[in-house]
Amino acid sequence: MQLRDNGLRFSPVTIVLHWVVAILLFSIIGLGIAIAQTGDDVRKLEWIHVQNLLGLFVLLVSTYRFWARVTSYHPLPLGTPNPVEVIASRSVAAALALAMVLLPLAAWLSRCAAGEIVGLPGGWVIPAPFGPSAQAHRVFAFLFNLGATAFLGGLALHIFGALKNHLVLKNDALKRMLGKHVEL
Repeated sequence: MQLRDNGLRFSPVTIVLHWVVAILLFSIIGLGIAIAQTGDDVRKLEWIHVQNLLGLFVLLVSTYRFWARVTSYHPLPLGTPNPVEVIASRSVAAALALAMVLLPLAAWLSRCAAGEIVGLPGGWVIPAPFGPSAQAHRVFAFLFNLGATAFLGGLALHIFGALKNHLVLKNDALKRMLGKHVEL
């Protein structure tokens, strides 16, 4: 079994982790919407703990994914793509991988600086590296909001590229990201 990406294809590990991170990300966003809509403080706290746990999983999985991304060959694009599009798509993909490491860290540090306890289901707590600080909270909250905005822009470009490949260019890029063997 191929464990690392090479110039011809993505590894099964990369493909599975790509979709795991996508599912986790949309779960975190969905929980954020549910948390904002509920008035029940007990349920809100439970959902926040689940959201923290999912964020921890994203951080751990994405740390490996980013390391694998920068230490492996990225597969060649399908067809005869425009070189500018290749550079842009690879830059967006690398930036998204890095953002999925930095955003959970910024969220955790922002909450710690605000004096919040970052709890997990079952009563576990992620320890704070420092005490409450209003100035640090403003900095980390700003960095998180800036990073999240840039991430959403990159995610929109990523989805646009996937749809363009699938619907306009009609190549097998989506099949490749679903684990199918495709010819370059």
